[in-house]
Amino acid sequence: MERRARPRVPLDVPFFVTVRLADGSQCPALLVDCGRGGVQLAFSPTEEGVGGLLNQEMLLLDLPKGLKADPDGCPGLVTWVSAERCGVRFDLPLALTD
Repeated sequence: MERRARPRVPLDVPFFVTVRLADGSQCPALLVDCGRGGVQLAFSPTEEGVGGLLNQEMLLLDLPKGLKADPDGCPGLVTWVSAERCGVRFDLPLALTD
């Protein structure tokens, strides 16, 4: 059963974003799908500690201009993690229509 409040759109082309964690560290991530309320990110298998991201605040930088995200970054909370992926719920929904 789908638990998301808003639909997500899978991306047909790879798009990389930068993730900034609360401690200031940054790493690249692949944007897998996106919606007004959040995104799914995939990380390189060489990235350590993806499992430790659960319930962590992060700032997503370099989001596509078409998402109309704040150019200073889009804050969110990691709500689920798997081996190399995580889901991020934005603090405020993006200004897009479903």
